Amino acid sequence: MSQGSDPLDGPQLPAGSGSLEAHEGEKLLTELERFGLVIGHSQTMRQIATLIRQVAAFPTTTVLLQGESGTGKEVVAYAIHALSGGSARQFVAINCAAIPETLLETELFGVEAGAYTDARVTRDGYLARADGGTLFLDEIASMPLVLQSKLLRFLETRSFRRVGGTTEIQVRLRVISASNIDLATAVARKEFREDLFYRLKVFTIHIPPLREHPEDIVPLVEYFLRQQPGGEGRLLRLSTEALVLLERYSWPGNVRELRSVVQHGQIMCEGDEIRVEHLPAYLQAASSSALQRLLELKEQLHLPPEGLHLEEFLAEIEQRFICEALERCSYNQVRAAALLGLSRDQLRYRLTRIGPRRGRRRQSTGATWPDPRSD
Repeated sequence: MSQGSDPLDGPQLPAGSGSLEAHEGEKLLTELERFGLVIGHSQTMRQIATLIRQVAAFPTTTVLLQGESGTGKEVVAYAIHALSGGSARQFVAINCAAIPETLLETELFGVEAGAYTDARVTRDGYLARADGGTLFLDEIASMPLVLQSKLLRFLETRSFRRVGGTTEIQVRLRVISASNIDLATAVARKEFREDLFYRLKVFTIHIPPLREHPEDIVPLVEYFLRQQPGGEGRLLRLSTEALVLLERYSWPGNVRELRSVVQHGQIMCEGDEIRVEHLPAYLQAASSSALQRLLELKEQLHLPPEGLHLEEFLAEIEQRFICEALERCSYNQVRAAALLGLSRDQLRYRLTRIGPRRGRRRQSTGATWPDPRSD
């Protein structure tokens, strides 16, 4: 989750931290949060934290990160690097889509003096600079096919030649690649080398979009607010209504978009609380559109000719909305009630009324219906 500051400027984990390797699940995630590496409380994030710890124990294993733009692939890459005991300056990132095709080879492999007209001095590339650490290749799908074959050779031999050079240079490093498109699909379309694909995906981590784990919105917002306090060092907060609005939004730009929205709110806010009116107008409009679609759906509901059991039908809708609101708000009843337009006491009454029935329905999954008295 792409949470904020440049990884190279971030805090450092102790090299070879044995205590971190002993952490599991939530404890490990808490430790990663403490260093600003991975932020979240959801089961999804706990699973990702566990995968980070597992692969970090193998410092030269190739890793592939798959996920939409803005989900935080570089942050996950740096967390793997840090847990492997690497220093900040040994983490070398390159965006394959941002460098012209004619320059990408020299940037990656380096160049020997005299290799071409403007090559007056020998210069190291990203591979040499990442020796002993991690090379992060973002948007790997944008790499030209010709260069993909040279990258494949390096991954197989762990050696390379500078452009215009004849000397084989050996390095020891981890290559982490990332893509916001499905590389398997790119292989099927002949847009990406199949042999390179299998060489890159020794260990794959799929990073889900923010809309699939909205319970992490609150810890992410709190992290962003701590990272960049308001004027005179004021620590701002979001109103309950503003948080509800954020939790209703679908976040096509994922965590990157959430960070921008929080920064917008900080700029617009003149007090200590960021309210709905401080958030971007498009966010408020999107929420209204989603509500409008639900209202339109309501207008399409008609009584079937054979009739229905009205009480059971309405109870099922109520249960579904309450369950979704609680899960989205990490079972915080105050925020879930606000999301539903209820008071906390009204929500608790509904939990008491429908809880036993819901509990029976969920026995097969092992899930539990929350205690109405808890927060």
